Amino acid sequence: MTGLSSRELNVAVWIVNTNNTMDFKEVLKNVISRFQKNKIDFVLSGGLALSTMGIFRFTKDIDFVVYEESREMIHEIMTELGYHKQDFSSDEIISYLSPLKVFGQVDFLLARRKYTRGMMSRAMKKPIFNGEFEVKTLLPEDLIGLKVQAISNDPQNRYLVDAPDIQNILRLHKSNMDMNIVREYFKIFNKERLLDEWINSIK
Repeated sequence: MTGLSSRELNVAVWIVNTNNTMDFKEVLKNVISRFQKNKIDFVLSGGLALSTMGIFRFTKDIDFVVYEESREMIHEIMTELGYHKQDFSSDEIISYLSPLKVFGQVDFLLARRKYTRGMMSRAMKKPIFNGEFEVKTLLPEDLIGLKVQAISNDPQNRYLVDAPDIQNILRLHKSNMDMNIVREYFKIFNKERLLDEWINSIK
């Protein structure tokens, strides 16, 4: 679907990480082991989720979607791992930052409403880092949904980041996605014309 072999995909992910001071593998290993031990359901999102779809760009953190009910346990785990909750965290997004650059930033979107909870239920396991990890990851259509929301909430700062990501997902995965789900996300934020523009540009 992407035109890249599994080896090429892994090399591309390695390039993304060597351009960043955060050790994504080590952080994933630490976080995933703690979450599995405590039976916390989690789904990979953000830039690392994009990499499982054959789309590679600089990313500075790790993003997860988790059920709201896991909030307190996640806070306990992240604190034990030496992270501090950042002041800009909200009722929907919690961001943790380590004082050590190698452990970087880990963000959690709390699944509270039917749309984000639906995203979690549809997520599928994907290999990452040469198969060292197999992690439940958002479907391409659901990652698009989060990015449309980000653009709608903060167009000045998010459009230049998220619009190219959405266009690349459409270009690579349109034929295999549930476009009814994609269109519903755009409809929620009154951006169907933008979706049609992007679809027409890749025909």
